[in-house]
Amino acid sequence: MDIKYRVTRSRKRKKTISLQILNESEVLVSAPYFTPPNEVRRFVQEKQNWINKTIQKHKEDSLKNKAKEYKTGEHFFYLGQSYPLEVFSEPFDNERVVFRNNRFYLNTQKNKNSWKYYFVSWYKKKAHDFIHERVDFYSRMLKLRYGTLKITSAQSRWAACSEDNNLTFSYRLIMVPQAIIDYVIVHELSHIREKNHSPRFWKLVEAFIPEYKTHRRWLKENHHKFIL
Repeated sequence: MDIKYRVTRSRKRKKTISLQILNESEVLVSAPYFTPPNEVRRFVQEKQNWINKTIQKHKEDSLKNKAKEYKTGEHFFYLGQSYPLEVFSEPFDNERVVFRNNRFYLNTQKNKNSWKYYFVSWYKKKAHDFIHERVDFYSRMLKLRYGTLKITSAQSRWAACSEDNNLTFSYRLIMVPQAIIDYVIVHELSHIREKNHSPRFWKLVEAFIPEYKTHRRWLKENHHKFIL
C-alpha cells in the first residue's frame, strides 16, 4: 500500500471513519477513538482509487494555477523531453525563441506580454512541419484522404476531425512524445472512416497503434503538464 496517511482519533466520533486530502502528499483519517488499526487500513485501501484521483486533481490544479515565468532555468517540453530555458537580451537580433544544443533560448527586451507569444509561435511552426509529415505518412498507410490541416491554440482538446474530414491539432501536441503524437494522428484519421468511437473505430486504430490504450491513459494522466 503506497498511500501515506495520519490518523486522528476522537471520543466524540461514534461510528464513522472519514478522510480528507490536505495536500498532494498528506491524507488525514478521522476515526472513533477505539477503532482498530486494521479497520483504518482497510478503510483507506477501499478509498485508494478516490484518493489517487483526488491527489492527481490537486496536482493538476496546482500546475494550472502556476503560470510560466519565462525565466532562465525554467523547463519547457519538446517531443516529450524537458529542456531548460536561457533568457538573454540582444538588441541587434530579433526577439524570438530558438532551440539548439538541447536548450531553449529566448531573446527578449523584457516585454513580458510577448514572451508567451514567442513560444506559441515557435511551437506552432514546429507542430505544423512535424505533424503535417506524420499525417501524410499515416494517411498513406491507412489509405484515407483528409481535407485541410490546421494547427490551433486549443487548450481543452488535442485534435479533431470535422464532418468534412478537415483535421485540426493543438500546437501543444508537439510537446509530447512522438509515439503519443502518432496515436492522436491515427485516432483522428480513423474518424474519416468511422465518425464515432464504435468497436470498428478502435479496431482500426489498434491495427496501426497496438498500444493505443496505454497512450490514451498517458494523455489523460499527463495533459496538464503541457500548458503554457
